[in-house]
Amino acid sequence: MNLKTKILTLFLVIGFNSINYAQEVLTANQVIEKIKANVTASWKEPTRDVIIYGNGETKVTGIAVTFMSTLAVLQKAKAQGCNFVITHEPTFYSHYDDLKIHEADPVQLAKVKFIEDNNMIIFRFHDHQHSTFPDQIYEGVVDKMGWRKYWTPGSKSFVMPQTTLGQFVKELQQKSGGKTIRVVGDPNMKISKVGLALGAAGTDTHFKVLKETNCDLLIVGESNEWETVPYFQDAQTLGQNKALIVMGHADSEEAGMVYFQAWLQKLYPQTKIAFIEAGNPFWSGK
Repeated sequence: MNLKTKILTLFLVIGFNSINYAQEVLTANQVIEKIKANVTASWKEPTRDVIIYGNGETKVTGIAVTFMSTLAVLQKAKAQGCNFVITHEPTFYSHYDDLKIHEADPVQLAKVKFIEDNNMIIFRFHDHQHSTFPDQIYEGVVDKMGWRKYWTPGSKSFVMPQTTLGQFVKELQQKSGGKTIRVVGDPNMKISKVGLALGAAGTDTHFKVLKETNCDLLIVGESNEWETVPYFQDAQTLGQNKALIVMGHADSEEAGMVYFQAWLQKLYPQTKIAFIEAGNPFWSGK
């Protein structure tokens, strides 16, 4: 092989590798269709899992995944070169992102302007993220908390080494980073069986998990203080070994989007996919 042939061969190899490692050219719709094809649940309509704002045929410069697409999150996505944002929770202050509710509000108008000015697409991934197996939100939370060895995937029940409620809460705060965890129960009571109902699952789900698991401790994301909470108060008055932890919605689910980022990255190994933390916006007042 002469020098000219060697140089040509080297050029072709370098060029081939560059093509292999170049970021894929994708539209938001193509990404969404691939997500649909890879969840185990059939795609159902109506659903909240739709493009909330933007054109699905827009070319994707990078993907940002987040628990909540606040304006601060969108600004961080732009700074990282991501124009396609996949959010677990709503963008426009209502369950189904109804823009008409706040159509003249200056906060919403400013958010819409930012999205439009930066050619962004916002897609919500919620319903099917929970209905696929395994539930991606629970998977991410279980991994973050280190509870996998106590858990049967797909269930909401854990059998953990016996400890006190106070010690459990202390460890939960350390692992989750939770700033505003609230607890109903005696810190000295013993707990072992734990039930989990993340996010805003609702009172019906709280009682369903409570009955199915017969747990000592139920952990929820959000709770109406006039439904689930007084039940635990009454159970304790009756001398039953029952406790409740209210983590807050973000602290109870955000780790699931870390799991989703890794899941989506496997589908698109050559595409920039960033997890952007939305975080718990509350502080305790201490």
